[in-house]
Amino acid sequence: MNKYSFIVSACKKYIPELNALLNSLDYVGSKADVNLWYYEFPDDYLKKIVEADWCFTLMAHEITYEQARAFGGESEELCRKRYWYAGEVGKNYSAICVLDADMVFARDPYQFFVIAEKTGYLLGTHKEQNKVYNDPHHLARGKWMYDPTFYNDKDLCNAPLFLDARLHERALKRSWEVFSDSFPYANAKCPDMDCMNLAFLEAGLHNKIIKLSNHSWLGTNESMLKPYTRICDRGEHGLWTENGQEIFSFHGQYYKSKWRKCQLDNRSRCAMGYLGCNEKSNNMAEGAMDVMVRRFNKMCFDHKITIEKLNYVHPELAMDEESKV
Repeated sequence: MNKYSFIVSACKKYIPELNALLNSLDYVGSKADVNLWYYEFPDDYLKKIVEADWCFTLMAHEITYEQARAFGGESEELCRKRYWYAGEVGKNYSAICVLDADMVFARDPYQFFVIAEKTGYLLGTHKEQNKVYNDPHHLARGKWMYDPTFYNDKDLCNAPLFLDARLHERALKRSWEVFSDSFPYANAKCPDMDCMNLAFLEAGLHNKIIKLSNHSWLGTNESMLKPYTRICDRGEHGLWTENGQEIFSFHGQYYKSKWRKCQLDNRSRCAMGYLGCNEKSNNMAEGAMDVMVRRFNKMCFDHKITIEKLNYVHPELAMDEESKV
């Protein structure tokens, strides 16, 4: 058992993305444990990842059908309750990192575990927009979790999130419990990301949050496709943004052609809106997308654990075919 651990959850539809994540952590040489909560994995795939000779220790925890149905479906269990699991299992570690299943690592983030352990600070990736939490769905049993007029300049994305769960167990579990305690009533139906941020505010952790660069860890809002912040492959020197930031990980459903096209289209419309032109930047974005797709495919299909090239969301369809429903 390592002193650090990643926390991640996935259902069978996310097998390609999870496979890329696990292979990428092995590829960059991460020694931190991986605690995985899984739902409806095929036996052969589960056997492969559990028995693989990873450079880390994988601990697989099954989510049952009954658990998945108890609070409205597996997405609530996988997305929301992973914070409760992080608080519970995280007590056994000096620091943990909560992940989304669809992330690919390009560097070992060891030093960020160390910072979380040594300082008690929470390190998470910044959002493009900050907000106030004043929607009725932000109520927990009819009460505001935090001042609804407060503008949270420390809003974080779901993942990656580095922290010491021994210090912050209650905040992690609270982000699940405000939802589960109110289920199935109208309140506390805000997104899991809002519940997480509200739990941190309620616990008095606003000044304990360090925001990490989204360009280096996620690339949301198509930032890794845009000029100056786009991703570049510098060969033996690894992945960087064009303006010199190290890429530690990137996030998205690179397995799915529809998702990739949507990202390129969104960035193109953004360029037209801001600059009134986009032909050159379209070509640059396509090149950046190619960098991430090549790395994703390498991690998904060409490293330690390989999978079949199938449609995992709609098994009855061809790999790149989308459901018409």
